Amino acid sequence: MLAEAEAERLRRERGEAEQGTGLWRAIMRRIAETIAEQRVLWHLRHQTVVQLRHPSDLDAEHALQEVKSEFARDVAKHRRWTIIDGLLMATTGPLFFFVPGPNVISWFFTFRAVAHFLSWRGALKGLRVIEWRPESCPPLADVRQAIILPPEDRRHRLEQISDALGLKHLTGFVERVSSRAV
Repeated sequence: MLAEAEAERLRRERGEAEQGTGLWRAIMRRIAETIAEQRVLWHLRHQTVVQLRHPSDLDAEHALQEVKSEFARDVAKHRRWTIIDGLLMATTGPLFFFVPGPNVISWFFTFRAVAHFLSWRGALKGLRVIEWRPESCPPLADVRQAIILPPEDRRHRLEQISDALGLKHLTGFVERVSSRAV
């Protein structure tokens, strides 16, 4: 089910229509989006040196400052949600233990608590431990200009930039993140 939700997320990133509706699909879609957003933080837990590619119109020191401030926000957010979801998991587990059938509510909070814990650990490591090696990347500067284009032109330009960088999910990521900022 998760693989199906991930495939649907990728179809949406390509601009294709959604294939289903309903509460369960909405829940699975949200889980897939959460995993996609947190995957980088999860992977950072295993890194010690990371190359930071930044737009060429942004100096390395400022890019590193932006990354560190984002990680500081992530540390606080994921620590808070780890605690909240951990408490909800600890409450709903025993509360629904005697109800027949799977304890889906407790499973949901368990998933969220573990996901936020792993994200917190990755963000903390990115903030305090990882050695960042900044490198200027001219195509990333073009993303800012692409965001202000009309939707069809924006998607086309972002796909060009995505191909140039070899980042197959860049278009969907930029579309998702820039729509939240508006």
